[in-house]
Amino acid sequence: IPFDVMGLARAGDRWLASGHPGVDQDAPANLGLQESTDDGRTWQTVSLAGEVDFHRLVASGDVVVGVSSHGGALMRSTDGGRSWTSSTGFPIYDLALDPLDPSLVVGTTEQGPIRSEDGGTSFTPISGAPLIALLAWTDAKLYGVSPEGKVYGSQDGGKSWQPSGRVAGPPEAIAADTKTLVVLTGGTVFAS
Repeated sequence: IPFDVMGLARAGDRWLASGHPGVDQDAPANLGLQESTDDGRTWQTVSLAGEVDFHRLVASGDVVVGVSSHGGALMRSTDGGRSWTSSTGFPIYDLALDPLDPSLVVGTTEQGPIRSEDGGTSFTPISGAPLIALLAWTDAKLYGVSPEGKVYGSQDGGKSWQPSGRVAGPPEAIAADTKTLVVLTGGTVFAS
């Protein structure tokens, strides 16, 4: 990738990314939303060049949700990232989008996880939930990792959480598919 990637998501046959220009790239400091349809060999600007640097991106079909580096503002697109609306008064650290229902979004904040049933337009705190730092959502389950490395799972869209393990130290990244959960912490990748 010819630029400094801060947010990355897969949307069907497209890769979506955001970040900052590479050393030899003549572009604004905030790249907005970038798109690749050839598995990252080439990238084109979709929108928001010079305006936004997404540090988190998630996508499901034409729905793209991103967390801007500017105060954790949440932005949402329903047309593949071409136009955007902003929402939420919560500064969001991470977010996950239900791959089967893009109207369901779960985010993490310093006060605990929050949940939206209207695609991120409005959020409510999840009562009784553990403090979660990072999220990953598969067709089967929503996963979360706490700041100290406790792993949780939710099968009801974040309404309730069950402990399911632990990694050694604070998480830096999380990814999951239907068979594997991977957490990066302290330069070590833990897989389950």
